Parts: sequence; structure tokens; C-alpha cells
Amino acid sequence: MAFLAWLEGSILSLWVRESTWGFPISLTLHSIGMGFLVGANFMIALRLYGFARLVPLSSLRQFFSLMWWSALLCLVSGLLLLIGYPAKALTNPVFYLKLALVAAGLVLVTQMKHQYMHGEHESSPVMRRKALLLLLFWAGGITAGRFLAYTYVMLSTGQTYF
Repeated sequence: MAFLAWLEGSILSLWVRESTWGFPISLTLHSIGMGFLVGANFMIALRLYGFARLVPLSSLRQFFSLMWWSALLCLVSGLLLLIGYPAKALTNPVFYLKLALVAAGLVLVTQMKHQYMHGEHESSPVMRRKALLLLLFWAGGITAGRFLAYTYVMLSTGQTYF
């Protein structure tokens, strides 16, 4: 709890929470990053599931750089949001669910990229199941992220809710 109180009292945390622009800028950048990150993943998953068969798989490679830059933007903006309200996030199990789903999505899409680049047929039953699982990971991650606004037990180290 002492770490959360220290982080909550930091200059950066105060800026995110109390300035006119800190929280809105962080949240906007996080939303933009998630849009590109999840959008690229959905496009890849849907193509590997079997949609848009006329789109060559090789053209999907260019979306991986967009995906990783978007992931970096999400990481930085997410850390700012976390620093703004550390107790709210770090005491909430839904936050850890979100992180696990996002990590699982990133690992799975990377694994799928290596598989289709090395010749696994994109519409094989295994690839189709993985594509569906990827869609579920991202949908779950987005849903868990939205629930974070409503499921906290502790907003700050000085405020506990039941």
C-alpha cells in the first residue's frame, strides 16, 4: 500500500489526475492505439479465418509494424492512465484479466504470423480455430478494459469502496 500511495503522490500521477489535459490526452491516445492494434489483429484474424481470400497473405505483413507501434502507444498511454490511478487498477482483478488477454492476443497473433509465413494453409481447421480464439482474446480484452471504469474497489489509497 505504501508503494501505491507513493506513486499516487508523484508529480506525474498528479498531472494525469489533476491537470486539464493529462487524463484526456492519455485516454485519447490509448483509444487510438487500441483502435489500430485491435483493428489490425481483427483484420489478420478474419483473413486467416477465411474471409477476403483474394487478399494475399503476404500483404498482411505490413500490418505487423502498425500493430507493434500501436502496442507501444497503448503501453505508454496505459502506463500514464495507470500512474494516474494506481490503486484503482492494481487492486482490481479485472485489470489483470485485461493484461492477460492482451498479452495472449499478442503472443497468438505472432505465432500465427510465423505459421502462415512458413506455409501452414490459412484456412486449415487449426488456423481457423486460432483466428477465432484471437478474436475472442481481443474482444475480451476490450470488454475488460471498459469494465475497469466500473469495477474498482479502491479509487485511491485514501478511498475504499465496497
